[in-house]
Amino acid sequence: MPCLDVARAVRSLPAMLFRPALVFLAAVTLLPDEGQWLPTQVRAMDWAALQKRGMVLTKDQFWHPENGGTLSATVQINGCTAAFVSKDGLLLTNHHCGFGAVSELSTPADNLLRDGFAAKDRGSERPAPGMVAAVLKRIEDVTAVVHAEQQKATSDLERFELTQRTLQKLVADGEKREANTKCSVAAFLEGKEYHLYYRTQIRDVRLVYAPPRALGEFGGEVDNWEWPRHTGDFMFFRAYVAPDGAVRDHHPENVPYRPQHVLPVSTDGVKTGDLAIIMGYPGRTQRYKTSRGVMTQQGYVYPRRLDVLTRAIAVLEAAGRTDEKLGLAVADRVKSLANVQKNASGMIFGLRNNGTAARKLREEEEFTAFVKAAGKAEWNSVLAEMLAIDEAEAAVIEKETTIAFLNLLGEDGPLRGAMTEACGGALASPIGKAPSRVVQALGSDELTAHWATIQQPLLRILAGEVGGLSAAQRIAGTDFLADGENAVEAMLATTAMRDAAARRALFAAGKDAIVASDDPLVRLARALATERVATVQRQRERAGKMLDVGRRWIQAQESFRGQSFYPDANSTLRVSIAEVAGYSPREAVTYAPHTTVAGLLQKETGAEPFANPKALLAAAATRQQSRWLDKRLGDVPVCFLTNGDTTGGNSGSPVVDGKGRLIGLNFDRVFEGVAGDFGWSKERSRNVVCDIRYVLWVVESVMPSPALLGELLAAN
Repeated sequence: MPCLDVARAVRSLPAMLFRPALVFLAAVTLLPDEGQWLPTQVRAMDWAALQKRGMVLTKDQFWHPENGGTLSATVQINGCTAAFVSKDGLLLTNHHCGFGAVSELSTPADNLLRDGFAAKDRGSERPAPGMVAAVLKRIEDVTAVVHAEQQKATSDLERFELTQRTLQKLVADGEKREANTKCSVAAFLEGKEYHLYYRTQIRDVRLVYAPPRALGEFGGEVDNWEWPRHTGDFMFFRAYVAPDGAVRDHHPENVPYRPQHVLPVSTDGVKTGDLAIIMGYPGRTQRYKTSRGVMTQQGYVYPRRLDVLTRAIAVLEAAGRTDEKLGLAVADRVKSLANVQKNASGMIFGLRNNGTAARKLREEEEFTAFVKAAGKAEWNSVLAEMLAIDEAEAAVIEKETTIAFLNLLGEDGPLRGAMTEACGGALASPIGKAPSRVVQALGSDELTAHWATIQQPLLRILAGEVGGLSAAQRIAGTDFLADGENAVEAMLATTAMRDAAARRALFAAGKDAIVASDDPLVRLARALATERVATVQRQRERAGKMLDVGRRWIQAQESFRGQSFYPDANSTLRVSIAEVAGYSPREAVTYAPHTTVAGLLQKETGAEPFANPKALLAAAATRQQSRWLDKRLGDVPVCFLTNGDTTGGNSGSPVVDGKGRLIGLNFDRVFEGVAGDFGWSKERSRNVVCDIRYVLWVVESVMPSPALLGELLAAN
């Protein structure tokens, strides 16, 4: 591939504003609550209509491509969203977004996760392990560069590989041009557009305030994805940089980062119908997927995910109950997997209840008629081509879903993971040897840590999944597991691979010894390593085909839908225009959009997950005198609903009013709206927001931090 002159090829985002007919149908005249809009699209909205809904900010105050604005206070943090709420780098995000860091800081003797944490002063703020805040600097349109390279491809796989190499070079060149910068490229509308993002990645992030787990996770997995909700899902961090503003790792001489834009908090509260603007980094939606693609997810992927994760979580929870230290170690994993588990349950329910596949079929019939009338030859076969791609995926979905489980649960099964990696390395190596670091690791007794409590039970689950695949999709080399539970138990009973010396001897001997081994765990690892390579190859080929077919599909969809068109979520900065609204989950049931401390106390049982901290119960007794009491509600508010268009990644998203003031932070969706990833619903798409006044009440009255409260209110 010839060297690209990327610097001359890229064009800055402001230039995109002068291409209204080409970029995402930028003339957004409608103001539906559906849509995860790009900053440029928000600027192109009918601002007069937006003002009628309660917008007070001008479009330049909300966001300007060169000067920033309210939207610029939003940052990405560890797969979640956060917002700067003071000029001294104070960040507000969800409790569950910082859960892992607090869990890692906790010990049985100093259990911050259980007891909470409030820094007395800046010097007592604690470095938060693994937390990184990414502050967006600017965006460049690099579509022309990527498309030019894609046109050189002669096959689907080559198209994928050329694209990846081009993106890697764009990132490397961007980071080389600007110090203290991390770059990434995001694809929009199946590769129709590519944008290069420049971010400042702040690595010194410190914990400022974390409410006790019983408050920050009130309701636990019982209330997760549900309404009514009473969870104080918030946590504060602070970003630090070197005195000269350069980013660096934790250092005692680092100073608070000084953001250009911060969000003042609103103390006015919200009511039904009020404008609520959600700003954040939504992860992934699949709004333009075909009926066949939806059926595969609904009929196989989500049911298997629900079943496997339900059993895996039970294993980890049981292990955590055997030892307090182990319980802290697995707490974050359990929480993370449980979130995915309940999401799968919601997807199954929502896709069925919403009739998503049937709706897609109707749309495809209408689309076929539209294409016939449009007379554009390049669109004639595009639906058939899209369906063929999804049919090809369905033909191998059992194998690929199983490989996905192995990846998802990899850190919980280090022995199986290391053996699979060693087999893959040896089979692919020209000299038939696994990487020396892997062979060395295989000789460690640590690989069998927690064997009886975690690794063996999880291996039993995963091996059972492998053995249970249909004959048509069975992974080559795993026939010995097809007899079911007895075969799995025989493998666990007869393998010699629990012995470190035996593992080291076998894998040090190289490829021939690995291939010749009849140890059942080696046979499984060998088969999984081979299938993993095949899965990656198939997925790359499908992705390469989508880079061609998908672009034509989106072009046709834009014309067919005849309305303002937004790209699927892809972890880039987006805006959802919404309002405070309740909903009806089923016949004869209507939910109000607000919850209060009174409802929280009604849920109190004294046992997890409905056991409030004693300090909260004490503060609740005098809450009628609190300045955070909402006179309309007659109580201190806890959470509220909006009809925003959100998904994973929007956790921690700041929710602001028309003046750009923080009214809450998004942390969940309702169960009936989980399947909104495949299509927003006016009736059921609702997101759950922690009311900022509840945050203020907790910081003032439950676990007091006068300095933090003063800093928050000073931004006003």
